[in-house]
Parts: sequence; structure tokens; C-alpha cells
Amino acid sequence: MRASVRLEGRVAALLAAVVGLATGVPAAGAPATGAPATSAPAAASKLPADSLLRLTWSADPQIAPGRGAERVAFVRTTVHAEADDYSTDVWLVEPGRAPRALTADPAADLLPRWSPDGRRLAFVSTRSGKPQIHAFDLAGGEPWQLTTVEDGVGGYAWSPDGTRIAFTSTTLTPEQKSAAPAKPNPKHAKPPFVTARPIFRNDGVPGWRSTKSRHLWVVDVSAGPKAPARRVTSGDWDHGDPQWSADGRTLYFAAVRKPDADRVFDDTELYAVPADGSREPVALTDRRGPDSNPVVSPDGRWIAYTGFDEASPPNSYEVSHLYVLDTRTGASRRLAVDFDRTVGDTTISDMGAPRGDGMRMVWRADSQAVYFTTADLGQGHLVEATLDGRHRRLTAFEMGEIRGFDVSDTGRVVAVHSGPASPPELRAFAVRDAGRENAWTRLTDFNAALVASGALQPYEEIWYEGAAPNVVDFPGGDGPGRAGRDRQWIQGWIVKPPGFDPSRQYPLILYVHGGPHAMYGTGFFHEFQVLANAGYVVLFTNPRGSSGYGEAFGDVIQYRYPGDDHLDLMAGVDALLARGYVDPQRLHIGGGSGGGLLTAWTIAKTDRFRKALVERAVTDWHSFAGTADIGTYLTQRWFRAPPWRDAQDYLARSPLSHVERVNTPVLVLHNQEDYRTAIDQALQYYQALQARGVPSELAVFPDSSHGMSREGRPSQRVRRIELIVDWFGR
Repeated sequence: MRASVRLEGRVAALLAAVVGLATGVPAAGAPATGAPATSAPAAASKLPADSLLRLTWSADPQIAPGRGAERVAFVRTTVHAEADDYSTDVWLVEPGRAPRALTADPAADLLPRWSPDGRRLAFVSTRSGKPQIHAFDLAGGEPWQLTTVEDGVGGYAWSPDGTRIAFTSTTLTPEQKSAAPAKPNPKHAKPPFVTARPIFRNDGVPGWRSTKSRHLWVVDVSAGPKAPARRVTSGDWDHGDPQWSADGRTLYFAAVRKPDADRVFDDTELYAVPADGSREPVALTDRRGPDSNPVVSPDGRWIAYTGFDEASPPNSYEVSHLYVLDTRTGASRRLAVDFDRTVGDTTISDMGAPRGDGMRMVWRADSQAVYFTTADLGQGHLVEATLDGRHRRLTAFEMGEIRGFDVSDTGRVVAVHSGPASPPELRAFAVRDAGRENAWTRLTDFNAALVASGALQPYEEIWYEGAAPNVVDFPGGDGPGRAGRDRQWIQGWIVKPPGFDPSRQYPLILYVHGGPHAMYGTGFFHEFQVLANAGYVVLFTNPRGSSGYGEAFGDVIQYRYPGDDHLDLMAGVDALLARGYVDPQRLHIGGGSGGGLLTAWTIAKTDRFRKALVERAVTDWHSFAGTADIGTYLTQRWFRAPPWRDAQDYLARSPLSHVERVNTPVLVLHNQEDYRTAIDQALQYYQALQARGVPSELAVFPDSSHGMSREGRPSQRVRRIELIVDWFGR
């Protein structure tokens, strides 16, 4: 499931991290806890953990239409240390002028969108409390508030003639409010939460899942500030962000408008509804599997969207393909048929903009091609797919990643780009210069001082031979980076400490990504840079099961996860040891989510690591199926049967079942409001380690969800890295 821009407010109060120190004696065979420190203290580093507070994110570029195509609105995000939050404002960059702020309100301003004539710029702001659509005229004047819906707005879109804006909101209609139960007496105990829905909470949203549904609304811009809006859709279903037809009469969106929608929440279809709400929505697609992310072509004839036909039983990993639907005939067809990568994908990074990177799919001005991002072999690229079935990659660089982007009518691309030693900034290039990185223009340079500091280290690519079982061939034949008949090559990267000396031996940290169907890549990763500056060689790889190498490579771990992917990781450690500059007595391992699971699995298989970090991990598959927000959905794809039918399979693949063999000291780190891998996963595992006397510590971050390390409060993100550096360094 692809995450959307999240507009919910953050919890106001920040509690200190709770850290419990184990008092158990080392288990037999455990490394001595009094070993000398293997790195310099974080305070002496050129890049301490709190360097995160000085970073600036550029995101969501939007090119002005028509003659204004040289003007680019975007979101600039910085850390507001006093508020322990992020400051997001709408900025503008145009030829011959330095980037400048268009908004500077203490509230969050984001999601800038130009009116079709380029004279107005709308954006979403929380300055009135809830996120509401605001707008201002580029000719001058102050921003004015357009919407006043009670629950605020989500995604939105201008009508082709610029007179209306469609948006999503969970706001109730007056009729629904009058029919709602009376609010309970505040002096009484809170009433129970009662539900019959299988998905009763969502990670990243505190508390229980709301009973309200997300609907489409339309507001008349010409009516002026705080104009009344009318709801277009109805029913007990959530509706995706709207797209307008070329004539402004119809809205398109994706949704699961089906009985028992929660049980098939990934089975979205595309729908069309009259913009005036005069009729019920009509489904435009009908298949088992997602049809999502609709984008209408400039001429209105085509709707580009992503999806796939779900297998039965469902696969663990599916590549999401690109389709177009002909609005005249209703026929759909797939574009770029031989393209075996997920459309709209990106690599794993802790440097995504905290409030959204931007668009992942854009039409060419002549309605004959679609541009989209994809993750491929450790890089994030921009691809063009034409209606006649061809496709080509528009970006070419040794290492790096494209995230959010936009393309002008004249073929000018503005994108968020980052590289190993360069944080995300806006870059521009012409489609005609595809493949020429030297033709790019730098539009922002907010992190120039950090880049000039010399603290940021390059990556070194490594391909090594992984474990032989279940070899998967992906295009290219035999040799490094490819699979042969009995060999599996794995891609990874090395970050070395500043002043690296190959004649010395350094401590190693092997980082394992989660997902498991995700991909480490060559974009900027702040945490890896901090660890390298602390004196570690950092190795991160993409074992089998990773995305970005084709569907077969990703799906090969189904029903055997964790398994051979662990062997791929160990082969990577062996490859570095063979180079001579890694100390075999100072090996460390860590990871979050699926990476935490694989870490816990690995230290039950081997005692070669001195320390381990098990973060927000699945440690007990049986309880995961019932406590994760979408646990049943995920286990249906990773196991052949539910736990009550095949408990042994769940036990066999749970690290908790193998804790008797763990001797490695472990830092167990978790987030208290994590609903994807519930806090119980960490507590069970930590208690088992303590019962066995394995040196271990538990760190629990309050008021934080599964994605805290990527988009959580700044102080928590900093404190988390400090705990990790301290743990591995002691």
C-alpha cells in the first residue's frame, strides 16, 4: 500500500524515552560487555545525531502552467526545535531569483497546486486549526481561506476551468450530525469503543479507527472566502483523491465501494461520479486486485492508473503495473508490458520529506505518454511510457534517487533528487536531455553547508554471491549483479568512516531493511552517515525478497520468510571480511520492522555478532496476525494457512521460538503507538531475553508510531540515533 500525504496533527506533549537497563549476567558464549569502545563518542563526530535538526527538505515541486512554466512552487520543510515539530511553508523559485517564501505562517502550509490559468496558487494550511484549502493571487494580496469543513481536507484538485475545487474530507453532513448519538457526559467514564470491522486501527493514527468515511466534496472558488461546500459521494466507504474530467462534469477516484470493504481493502476500482453528485458513482474497472492512483490526460481521453491482477492464493510480492483506460470506450490496457518494476516506487530512506514528497505519475502535454518514478537496482529513476507500448528511462546517474517531480508543457522536469552525500534538493532538466546528468540545473541548495563540511561520505557499490538455494534470474545473464544457474548475486553498498585507511580494521554494522518487499538504494540516508562518522563501516544490502529486481526476485521468499534471505546477509558480511579492513571480532547487526525480524532471526542462528539492534520487529507471528492493523492481510500472503490451522509454521518462523539460542546482547527498540508491529512484539522478546540472562536493554518511545524514524518528532528521531550509537559503541 502506497502511503499518502498525512495531515493529522501531532501529539502536543513529548515524553522522554523510557530506557530499562538489563541486570542479567551474560549467557554462555556471550561477548564480554566490558570490551573497549569501537568508535569515537558521538560528540566528537563531524556528524552527530542532532545534525538532523539542521537539515532542510525540498518537496512536492509544482510547475506553473502555460507561460509561467519557469516558476516552480514547492514545499520547504525545516525543523522547529522549540515546538519539536516541522515547519512547512510554500516557496517559489523562478529564473534569476533565489528561492523565496510565499507563506511563513507558524502553521503547516503544504500541497501547493496552481490554478489552470496560473494566476492563483492554492495550498492546504492548518493555520485555522484543521487543514483547510487556502489560496492567493500571484499578482499580490494575502492568502484567503476557501474551505471551512469541520474535519478539514485531504487531497484536492482544481477543475479545468478554475472555478471549482474537489477535495476529500471525513466531515459529516448536517443530516448525519443530527442523527449522531448525543455526546457523553464528560463527568462519566468514557464509553467503550465498539466495532464490527476487521480493521479497527491504523498505524500512524492514534487511538481506534474512526467510524467516519472519507468522501468527495466540491467547493465553488468564485464564491469567495469560506464558501460552502457540497458533498458528492455517499455511503460507508472511503474514497480516494479526486481527478477531474476535461469537461469538468465528472470526477474520477479509486475506492472499494463493495460489501465488507475492509476484508478486500486492497481490491480498489476506478469510479466516475457526476461533479454535482446527481448520480451514484459508476465503476470503470472490475478485477480482483488494486486499480489505484488515477491521473487524467490533458485531453481528457485517457486515465492512467496502477494495479495488478491478484493471484489466488495471493502472492507475497506483486509488481504494480501501469495501465490506461480509454474514457470513450471504457477499455483498459497495460503500457510498458515488459517493464518489471513497480510504477511510482521509491527506495527506503530516512530522508523523505516528513509531510510528503510529491507526485509520482504525470502525463506528457500531448497526452501520448506518462512519466513515473520507479525503484530499480538501488536507484530511483524517472521513466517515460508511451501509448504505443514503448518505454525509456529519462535519468542516468551512477548513484542517486528521484522522488517527487513535475513536468511542464514544454518538457521541463523539476524533481527532488538526492545522492549518497547530497541531501534532497530540487533539480531541473529537459526531457530532450534525458540521460545527461550534466545538463541538470540546481534550483535549491539549502543543505550546502552540510555538504561542504566534509562529513558526508560516498557509497561504494558491492555485488557478492549470495546463497545458492532458490536462485532467481533477472535480466542480464550471469555475472556480478545477475543470477546464474546456481548462483545468486546480491547488491549492496558500503559507507566508510571519514579518513578511511584500508590498512586498519574497523567495526562493522550490517543494516537490514524491512518490508520485506522494499529496497535500500543510493539516495541520502542520514542515519548511515551518522554511523559512518562514529567510526563504523556500514553495510546495507538487498537480499532476495527485495523490490527493484523484478517480481520473481521479490516473491521467492513467500512461505519461507525469514529463511534464505538470512543467508544472503551473511554472505555479504563474509564478502567484506575478505577485504581485510573489517574486524571479525567487532561485527554488529541491526534493522527495523522486517529488518528487526531478520536481525532477531540471525542472532538465533549465529554468535558472530557482538551487538544487535532489534527495532519495531515481528518476533511472534502468531500474535502479529491478531494485533497488527493489517496483520491478517499480511499473514495471508506470507503463510499458507491462518495460525489456528497451522500454528507450527508460525512458531517455526518466529524469533521468539528460537530465543533459547540467542547469546548476542540486544537493544530492543519499539514505539508505543506502533499498530503495525504492536508493542507486545518487543515486550515478549525482551522478557524472554531477560529470563535467559542475555544482556539486553529495552527502549520504548511514547506517542510514536511505526514510522517514527522517518517522520516522527525531531527530538525522538535524534534520541533514537543517539541510543543506537551509544549501544553499539559501548
